[in-house]
Amino acid sequence: MAHMLSLTASSVSRPTTIVRGTRICPAGLRSRGVNGQVFAPAVKHTRRTPSAQVVRASRESELQENAEGFLAHKGQQKTAYGLLTAAWAAVAIAKLFFTQQFFSYVFDITNPHVGLLGLQRLAGFSSLAPAVAAYTLAKAASGDRLDSHTYLRQNLGLAVAGTVTLFYLWKTPATVLNAGFQKLAAGLATATAVIAGAVYTQTSGFGFNLTKISKGFYSSVLALLSPDNSNAAVYSFISAALGIYSAVLLFGPHELASQWLTVGSGEVSLYLQREIGLSTFLAAVQTYCLKDAADRKRMGRSTFKNLNLGLATIAAGNASALWWAVNTAKMVDWTTQSKFRLAFLAVQVVTYAYNWIESDRDEDEQINKIESAFDNATDSLRDVAKKGERKAKELWEQGEDKFEEAKHKGKKYADKAEDEAEDIGDKAKDKFGEAKHKGQKYADKAEDEAEDLGDKAKGKAEEVGDKGKKYANKAQDEAEDLGDEAESKTKKYASKAENEADRFGDKAKHETESAGREAERFEDKAEREAKDTGKEAKGQARRRGFL
Repeated sequence: MAHMLSLTASSVSRPTTIVRGTRICPAGLRSRGVNGQVFAPAVKHTRRTPSAQVVRASRESELQENAEGFLAHKGQQKTAYGLLTAAWAAVAIAKLFFTQQFFSYVFDITNPHVGLLGLQRLAGFSSLAPAVAAYTLAKAASGDRLDSHTYLRQNLGLAVAGTVTLFYLWKTPATVLNAGFQKLAAGLATATAVIAGAVYTQTSGFGFNLTKISKGFYSSVLALLSPDNSNAAVYSFISAALGIYSAVLLFGPHELASQWLTVGSGEVSLYLQREIGLSTFLAAVQTYCLKDAADRKRMGRSTFKNLNLGLATIAAGNASALWWAVNTAKMVDWTTQSKFRLAFLAVQVVTYAYNWIESDRDEDEQINKIESAFDNATDSLRDVAKKGERKAKELWEQGEDKFEEAKHKGKKYADKAEDEAEDIGDKAKDKFGEAKHKGQKYADKAEDEAEDLGDKAKGKAEEVGDKGKKYANKAQDEAEDLGDEAESKTKKYASKAENEADRFGDKAKHETESAGREAERFEDKAEREAKDTGKEAKGQARRRGFL
């Protein structure tokens, strides 16, 4: 890059000023004209149309700025993946470099069997797989590339691995694991599943749709059977083999897995077997990503270089652990399974390391091609700049002559325009005086007509007032007559009503007195009849002998 920058600085004889979208001219050709204005000859007008990548980057940047929700911003995603990378790397380091201490803490076993320590080292190398995945995802988050299929697959793989880890932690008996470690492991698995699942949901375009995920898995399995070149075919073989191997470790009989891992049975070895199976599953997903990159001939990208380097390290570590288990620890003899597994690890190491080295070589060749093309472009640019400089000088000299000529013509046209403006001003002044005189004349006439109309209106108003007064007096007289008549009739009807009331009162009094006398007569009659009846009853009683 420094060599390319030096070529840029030395290739053009005169510094060039570039203004985007306007003009290009050598800075030395600038000069100042009248009133200090800067004049620069226009060599070439350019209009740059943004490329599709620029438009896409701008749109993604705007979406990131307006993004809302959990882990929606690329800064949050990068930080989350960075923490996952550090956590998984710390777990791998503890398993690899503090094997016995870490094993004793996790399983509460003071003097573990050497075979279990070998299995712990295998799990340590395998723990690098989620660390590598998280690292590549953190780099992708910085460049807003998490919606690519490569990173969608790795996010989905991490989410599945974290969820299955929680399942096996729950299924493992409480007596096998240390309670503190079980909580830490559950926390790391939960964080891995939640972060990867949340980012996958936001970047996939269809959320966490199980139907579409299943279809994508099915199409990926079919793609393993149809690689586009020999390199992709090797990756397809490794990915399929790792997938089968992880299925055996996760779901197969413990005895079969123990043969492949060269360790005996037991709850501790079973737990380590599941750990290695999950990491192997992640390695299968990452190898499929490399197969897809080999199909598209994009192995030189930094993501695939990091995946090749990480998987080569894991495979080499597993091979060394297997070699140590057989030759150094003398745990088991070289069996057919052990030899086959070592050969498979060797194929992985060679494939990953070869492609990692070749990607650097291809990148160097591309850089050399770019530098060569840049040198050619620089030479062409220097020639164009020299020709442009000569042409610009000629145009500048012609421009100065044209400017003086235009200045003289402009002065002439300015004097002429000034004279015409004065003539127009005088004519306008005369027209204004004439219009003012006519306006005054029409104003006086309007004032006289207004006064005449005012006198007529005053006379009409007085005439209407007299008539109104006359009608008002007439109405008042009629109202008074009607009032007297109404008062006379009222008094008449009141007297008549009073007489009628007296008459009815006398009649009522007479009838009341008659009714009283009649009542007294009936009362005397009733008293006499009662006395007669009593006497008669008394006589009958005597006759009958009662008295």
